[in-house]
Amino acid sequence: MKLHQYETIPAATQIGPELYKIVIPQPFYEPNNLYVINSGEPVLIDTGYIENLGLLQRSLKSIGLSLARIKHIVYTHDHIDHMSAGLSISYYTKARTYAMRGIEVASQNYRANLLLLRSAEERLTYKAHRDPEIRKNELARVRHGWDKFRDSYSRGGKVDPSVRIDVGLVEGDVIECGKREIGFLHTPGHNRWHISPYILGEGIYFTGDLVLDNVSSVYAEVDGDLQKYHDSLDRLSRIPIKRLLPAHGQEPEEPHKKIRLLKKTLALLERGVMRRLKEKPHDLSELVLSAMGERTRKSGYYFTALGVIHSIIRKLQAQNCIEVNEIDPPYETYSWKPGAEIES
Repeated sequence: MKLHQYETIPAATQIGPELYKIVIPQPFYEPNNLYVINSGEPVLIDTGYIENLGLLQRSLKSIGLSLARIKHIVYTHDHIDHMSAGLSISYYTKARTYAMRGIEVASQNYRANLLLLRSAEERLTYKAHRDPEIRKNELARVRHGWDKFRDSYSRGGKVDPSVRIDVGLVEGDVIECGKREIGFLHTPGHNRWHISPYILGEGIYFTGDLVLDNVSSVYAEVDGDLQKYHDSLDRLSRIPIKRLLPAHGQEPEEPHKKIRLLKKTLALLERGVMRRLKEKPHDLSELVLSAMGERTRKSGYYFTALGVIHSIIRKLQAQNCIEVNEIDPPYETYSWKPGAEIES
């Protein structure tokens, strides 16, 4: 694996009794929040991006820990910024690893499985942009981050082809970790394997990519499902959550208010797509920019936004409300079917 020099080491910030947050940078989106529960048998929630495993190790030392002392690793899901460090982490720790049951199939050839997401982002780019020059530039952005990932493991060294999962979890399973116990909710939508670990009896939930400052990516091209995302948010909204700890961004002061805001945002986006398509045909890029603003195109959130709006398109298509117009396949536009209505 490629070795890196770091100018600064992220602090392990104490955010509760024997509970720490470590913010690790990565090239695909906002920095990752990794969490450590140090209650006798240290637990690490997600391992982050492979290139920054050294940052994590050094940050742990600031609180008297190391990867070798971690006893349990829980993966919220298998996306690159949450699990790819698992390709190397077994060389540094004998921790028992956990993820949703069924994820083992994807993790056994993890690097190849990640190419499915890269392909999905490229397909969305072709679907969204007809202009060859714009498409070329956007494809270059997609490929840049993935090329960094490939470079981080292609130089040999301590890198495996798979991420080891020791225990496939189902709801009702509990991990005993010293003075605390960790339970799990299956919260699909962002990803089919997504789980939200929580500390029993404390109302502290680690929500991965389910609840963020922005709407989470939902890649219907891969394994995201907008309806399941709604269902998972609805489920969380009915639980007496005291703290909600996301994998990106700041902890919300009012967890249930944040969940309601995400639901409202999704509803507004869907109504906006419907309204625009009733006016005239649009392509995917036009829908994203009109719904989220021109500045979205230059942001790291752009491909997430393409995935979210495309998941809305897929939902409306399944409801037989829109037509897909193949202009220069895979580039396409969408229009509202005359007389089509959404059943309430």
